[in-house]
Amino acid sequence: EESVSKQHAYVNVCHFIDRYETPSKIILQVYVALLRTFQPEARANVRRALDILTPALPRRLPPGDHRYPTWIKWTKKIIVEEGHSLPQLLHIWQLVVRHPDLFYASRAQFVPQMVNSLNRIGLATNATADNRRLAVELTGLIIAWEQRR
Repeated sequence: EESVSKQHAYVNVCHFIDRYETPSKIILQVYVALLRTFQPEARANVRRALDILTPALPRRLPPGDHRYPTWIKWTKKIIVEEGHSLPQLLHIWQLVVRHPDLFYASRAQFVPQMVNSLNRIGLATNATADNRRLAVELTGLIIAWEQRR
């Protein structure tokens, strides 16, 4: 029950961040916490929260003098450090597939990991239908990004 309340609180915080100026440190803490929360019981609320927060990130956390925004760096960092966990990897790739335009400018940071993870996600003999669908969506996203370039 505590976990469910926490996830509902994240949804509310994301609504707040979307509408009001918020310190960047808090925005990053919320974003990273949501990226790292991939447990099945929290999936629906975490997805809702990320779908509210992610479109607001370019407005709330602009890249400044850096080549890539901080939120992109954290997304990549979690993929690299925690990508050995298939549920974690699925969680992040599902976010990227749901928001392809937001990640387009930084696609070079993600495409190599996407390609490398396709075997684990969709081609394993024990891959679920959802995992196979995600692998197809990732492949389609890579192709769409290349055509757009």
